[in-house]
Amino acid sequence: MTTTANGKKRPVRVFLDEQHHSRFLIQAGTHLLTPSALGELIMHDGLDRLERGDLTALGLADATQRPGSGA
Repeated sequence: MTTTANGKKRPVRVFLDEQHHSRFLIQAGTHLLTPSALGELIMHDGLDRLERGDLTALGLADATQRPGSGA
């Protein structure tokens, strides 16, 4: 979920294949989190990493490469 200027959260839909969905639910339960809370934490962490230039989640180990740049 994302937070708006007035502090309300807005839903974000994400579709996972069965294998990743099972892993996601296992991790949520293992760490005593709801799936929604785990998803929000993962989204925040991923966005923070991308904004720092860590593009490994996009399959780009070198931060100088950008999707579609041909590099």
